[in-house]
Amino acid sequence: MPFLSMKGVTKEYTLGKTIVRALRGLDLDIHSGEIVAIMGPSGSGKSTLMHILGALDRPTDGTAMIDGQDLQQLKERHLVTLRGKQVGFVFQTFNLIQTLTAQRNVELPMIFQGTSPGERHRRAASLLEKVGLGDRVRHRPNELSGGERQRVAIARALANDPEIILADEPTGNLDTETGEPILALLKELSARDGKTVILVTHDPEAAAIADRIVTLRDGCVASESGGGR
Repeated sequence: MPFLSMKGVTKEYTLGKTIVRALRGLDLDIHSGEIVAIMGPSGSGKSTLMHILGALDRPTDGTAMIDGQDLQQLKERHLVTLRGKQVGFVFQTFNLIQTLTAQRNVELPMIFQGTSPGERHRRAASLLEKVGLGDRVRHRPNELSGGERQRVAIARALANDPEIILADEPTGNLDTETGEPILALLKELSARDGKTVILVTHDPEAAAIADRIVTLRDGCVASESGGGR
């Protein structure tokens, strides 16, 4: 059974008197532990699909299932719980809080889940060590390089040990030399830890680490192909 399953998913938005159909009957299955790259031109529905895969939004029609849970049937508080525990987000712009140290940025998601201070501190330090930043725990984002900030963002995404890592253009603000270790880390999270990694990207080099590349066009899956892993 797929870990993530979209069947006939439609998503519509109303802008004034205009109805925008961002997704049009999309079908997609993603299995646990897979790396899947979502590609496509601007306006193809990538961002909308990302929001549904991350339980940030619900379909207008169709069925979206995450780990056997139908998003349409969940109350908002249950969606919040699902996002907090099962999905880790990594963004192109890092979205780190500038006034907090790397350690505190990684601890933040655990605060919302009620994790004890001692456990938060231990786990954040362990995660920063895991992503190669054990000597940067007291540094603030403006004291870190772009690659280091993205590593902090990945550690933060792992804070509540989610099963899904949803990465939106994770190397978009990094040069090739800096981006390659980030992609290697995401690949390792799938291979070693069994995380399901979804990359939303325009970058063919990022997509090459995937088991599958799913290309969207006009709100539908236009094609699927094997990645380079």
